[in-house]
Amino acid sequence: MIPEELVSLGERPLLVICDYDGTLAPIAVHPSRAFPQRGAAEALEALQRHGKHRLVVLSGRRAQEVHGFLGVPGLRVIGLHGLEWPGRPEQPRDRAAIQQIVSRLPQVEGMWLEDKGWTLAVHYRDTPEPLQPKAAALLAAVPLPEGWEAMPGKKVCEYRPVGYGKGWAIGQLALEHPQHHPVFIGDDRTDEEGFAAVLGLGGTAVKVGGGESLAPYRLGNSLEVVELLTLWARGCG
Repeated sequence: MIPEELVSLGERPLLVICDYDGTLAPIAVHPSRAFPQRGAAEALEALQRHGKHRLVVLSGRRAQEVHGFLGVPGLRVIGLHGLEWPGRPEQPRDRAAIQQIVSRLPQVEGMWLEDKGWTLAVHYRDTPEPLQPKAAALLAAVPLPEGWEAMPGKKVCEYRPVGYGKGWAIGQLALEHPQHHPVFIGDDRTDEEGFAAVLGLGGTAVKVGGGESLAPYRLGNSLEVVELLTLWARGCG
């Protein structure tokens, strides 16, 4: 059930920032199968047409992947936790650092790599369940090149350059839209830095699904996310 306090936020001009995986799309076994929740594209299009609100999708994926899934014309997507920012110069890729990290990764059954060009994600969703805690611990302990950090998520660990992240990106977006109340909706451990940032700005943090979180508000799943976005687009609140 959607908290009434979230619905009534739509009375204010909102800066709505949404994660993709687990938020606008149910978690999938493989990233290539993470199709959007039914109605997500329509809700985003409707919210974009609403003159009062601003909408951004902020994802750990490449922006082109998110566009490919959603197919919403004109949708603003910031990719790679803020490294890929439309309209800003492309950040250099540190391929030597990524290759160094790959050479230091543990060998665990079912583990596989997703090289995103600028960052590296190591998935262990296919690892036998009894080995998953060990996989998580080993990945968190990988020695990293200077200026790199590990970000554990849901059965994945992502390695990225220091200085970016969803918290940083949300701060940048809030500076662009000072008259809008920032709302960040996400589901993963990698979204916690975003929750901390939006709460520090006096905004609203919404966690999708279970688990401990800084976010004061909860939605049960991506279906409820779509429902909330639709209500805001209709001017409910």
